[in-house]
Amino acid sequence: MLSNLQLAEFIYEQPAVGDTEYVFKHALTQEVSYNSVLLERRKPLHERIGGAIEALFPANLEDHLAELAHHYSRSANRSKAFEFLNRAGDQALQRASYTEGEAYFAAALETVMAMPESAERDALELRVRSSFADLMTVTRGWGTTEMLDMALRARALAEKTGDLPRLVQQMWFATAFAEVRGNLSEAAAMADQLLEVAQREGSPASLAMAHQIRQEIHYFRGEFLKSEEDFERGRTFFEAPGFMQLQGAAVAAFGIAGYNVWSCGRADTARERIRRASELAGRSTYNVIFSQLYRAGLQVLMGEFAQAETLAARAVADAEEHGFRELAMWIRPNLGLARASMGGTADGIAVLRRAVAGAQEDGALLAITYALTHLAQAQALDGAITDALKTIDDALRANPEEACFRPETYRVRGELRLTQGERELAEADFRDALALARKMGAKAWELRAAMSLARLLRDSNRHGEARAMLADIYNWFSEGFDTADLRDARALLDELAR
Repeated sequence: MLSNLQLAEFIYEQPAVGDTEYVFKHALTQEVSYNSVLLERRKPLHERIGGAIEALFPANLEDHLAELAHHYSRSANRSKAFEFLNRAGDQALQRASYTEGEAYFAAALETVMAMPESAERDALELRVRSSFADLMTVTRGWGTTEMLDMALRARALAEKTGDLPRLVQQMWFATAFAEVRGNLSEAAAMADQLLEVAQREGSPASLAMAHQIRQEIHYFRGEFLKSEEDFERGRTFFEAPGFMQLQGAAVAAFGIAGYNVWSCGRADTARERIRRASELAGRSTYNVIFSQLYRAGLQVLMGEFAQAETLAARAVADAEEHGFRELAMWIRPNLGLARASMGGTADGIAVLRRAVAGAQEDGALLAITYALTHLAQAQALDGAITDALKTIDDALRANPEEACFRPETYRVRGELRLTQGERELAEADFRDALALARKMGAKAWELRAAMSLARLLRDSNRHGEARAMLADIYNWFSEGFDTADLRDARALLDELAR
């Protein structure tokens, strides 16, 4: 029969691994042939083909999940259809084929919802919704209502079925949603509840999720010592397989820990953690770009603007190419300030305005203070001091809960006021920045505020006061002496000594 079809030029033969494969010569011929078979006949044929694949390749079904999903989803066997659609979706997610994964999970969800209500259906629905929510953090974003709706339905099912591991995961997604929306107090309360459930469940993956999200929320609230405590408690679990397979989880754990420890004045340790975040990204496209966000961010914090501009530009392009809209939005503040600092002020301001507008439009207000402060700095570099002062006031009002960057925002406002000749107001800002940084244990921000204040005191002929204050914070540091801030501080101390 195959030979006759081949002679008639409907199909052609081609070699395949260990066998021969036959392919339709034209897609239209295949479509017409397929549609000529009655639906009642097609369904059992599809099921028989699925069964044949399972019988022929029992040892390597993972290589045939797409075919099995295709055939069983067109058969009357809903149970098999769900099984292989969901497995194909999980495989697509792990292979970073995100659009393909969405299609499989949507089909699996449609299949399970067509089943009669039962405890088994609840378990299957929970399984696919858990995976779908994880995928949506990539394709839609952590701060989108689509992801939250999927996670909340999965959470209800987890509570109904008593599935604690999946309950922890859905609580993690919901907590992250509140955090990304900038509701840090709400997120902190949710994270405390999450930790209680994770401790009751007890698995490494659950404990990793709880400590990771608490660590991140503490960081953005400016609670750097608490953030470090959660990182240290969680790092034992951050490479647990169940945690590692969640999109961006391990990268975020070490990336935020890098930012946090930099804020506390340990630049070399920060570099090590950001390097570890990059290693844990593996080959996942999303994770790799996510890790580049943290690398570029640390380079900006350290004043390494040329390297940051190159890395951030590539990361934004890659994120846009793969449809990671939220990720591109988070990378743009680093790109914008780096570009402005390299002389491209107009381009840098445009990039930063796009980042701020995107965050406000989506309601994803996490790190809005960071983005607006960078925009003010770029405007100042462009000579637009009035615009910069307005932007810095916006930064201070945008989300008062977000304290991690606030000392720097006060310091930048002081520098802007100084250019306007408002020396008393500038000194007040520098002292506010210094006091807040000390209260937070933010040695990096304390050093910057001390340098700004020391320059003002120097220019007011208060050299002794300037030198004593700056020497006090400079002498605290034990690493990172190659960074721009510590080099500048050393040069200023030498000048004051002379």
